[in-house]
Amino acid sequence: MPDDHLSSDVLASLAAGDDDVPPHVAGCPTCRADLEAMRRLVTHLRTLPDPPARLVEAAKTYFRRRRLVDDLIVRLIEDPKLRIRAAADPEAVLRDAGLEPSPELIEVIRDPGRDSSEMARRLAAKSLWL
Repeated sequence: MPDDHLSSDVLASLAAGDDDVPPHVAGCPTCRADLEAMRRLVTHLRTLPDPPARLVEAAKTYFRRRRLVDDLIVRLIEDPKLRIRAAADPEAVLRDAGLEPSPELIEVIRDPGRDSSEMARRLAAKSLWL
């Protein structure tokens, strides 16, 4: 269930610090992959003399948006009533999930069975450049 995942903020804190990693991460491929991606990003940012605040915020936004898209796709796959609602009013379902509707996101929720993780990464990355 999407609610079982650690938040992007918690994962970012773990990636940036030396805190012990919660046991959940060891058994959750999604959180483990997100933490490793964030750790790579932190490593790259630390090579900069003074990372621009805008870049750090954009990275946080990327991971938050990616998680929101991933979670919505999982919910759409698991919940037939949500799929029916999404077909009738995709914009409302996106807003309820904390996402701003866009043509790309509407396309994703109309076909949640495609490679959702790749789609979520591309959609989240697109927001970095807007």
